Amino acid sequence: MTLTKEQIKSAAMKLDPAEREALAEELLLSIDEQDRQAIDAAWLAEAKRRDVQFQAGKTVAKPFDQIIDRLKGRAHQ
Repeated sequence: MTLTKEQIKSAAMKLDPAEREALAEELLLSIDEQDRQAIDAAWLAEAKRRDVQFQAGKTVAKPFDQIIDRLKGRAHQ
């Protein structure tokens, strides 16, 4: 039986925080170097794009705690 991403996520969210952190690290380390470089390059490009948008006044910053609360809400869905 193959588990779906949502089934794996649901099971992982039941782990204690230290186990979730260890699992996340193992998953990240399982990505080969070439793929990691491509992912890092994509994140850097996105960060630069967002910075340009912010500096041009096209987006606004939100308080850190508001963002964390939103992310925590997603994690419990």
